[in-house]
Amino acid sequence: MWTLISALSALVVTLALVPLWLRLAPRLGAVDHPRDRHQHEQPTPTAGGVVIFVGVWLPVAAILLLRSAFSLPLVGLLLATGLLVLLNVHDDIRGLPPLGRLTAQLVLASLAYVWGVRVEGIGNLGGLLGSDPWIELGLLSAPLTVLWIVFVTNGLNWLDGLDGLAAGVAAISAITFAAMATFSRTFADPTLGIVAGAITGACLGFLRYNFAPARVFMGDTGAMFLGFMLASLAVVSALKVPTAAAVFLPVLLLGVPLGDSTHAILKRVLSGRNPLVGDRGHIHHRLLDRGYTVVQAVLLVYAVAGTLCLVSIGLWLR
Repeated sequence: MWTLISALSALVVTLALVPLWLRLAPRLGAVDHPRDRHQHEQPTPTAGGVVIFVGVWLPVAAILLLRSAFSLPLVGLLLATGLLVLLNVHDDIRGLPPLGRLTAQLVLASLAYVWGVRVEGIGNLGGLLGSDPWIELGLLSAPLTVLWIVFVTNGLNWLDGLDGLAAGVAAISAITFAAMATFSRTFADPTLGIVAGAITGACLGFLRYNFAPARVFMGDTGAMFLGFMLASLAVVSALKVPTAAAVFLPVLLLGVPLGDSTHAILKRVLSGRNPLVGDRGHIHHRLLDRGYTVVQAVLLVYAVAGTLCLVSIGLWLR
């Protein structure tokens, strides 16, 4: 019930705030002008992730305060994503060097870890690592958590290359998280369903203005916020069970941005290029190069993301 209320509230808040941002963004200089790898032909308001941030956290904060259900990891997540959004608004308007952006992400992921957003162990699938069904990570917990959050954050950001692509993929992952957290007793924190529901509602509300032809872009502000949130949800909601679900669920739920970013990084490294510098090697670029329209490419990636999430649901049910 609370998950549904959270989703609907986030949807309404986002739908109400996007028109305001459309008027405010040009005054702030938050306008994306067409460049090399961009598909749009007209200057378009960007940094709409500010609206997504408010659309997610406003209903989540209200509901969790009403229920007295705020936990330390969620407080840490709010602080870290708030700072991330401020940083990326500056990035969308003024620009930041890739190394500076990466350094800030590492610091903010570390902040989230300190507040309790962390991978503390993994399920010992098939007893491959001994007889204990749950393997504590110990000193590896911090670096693995931080690297996971940063990797997913950038993965979703790199996926944000076509109208509505990142918002739709994030919504598909988030609604799957919401369903699992709401109906499962094995999730570490059942209130995560409320957060995932809000992400779903905010993404759907934003898609009203972001699907092709987009009237507003989320920018790094939105894509990195959503990536950070989804990566953190996967961490905090980890299942402490020695099954395939504990190991593969997060990977399947975020399979599209993880697969796309892994392929892009490996291709850049093997060709001797800087892995942090963008190119046209992402899945959506390859689909366009094969003759798909923007809408067709977006819907095809949606289908892949949805299929992976359905597989994860089947794995979770077993």
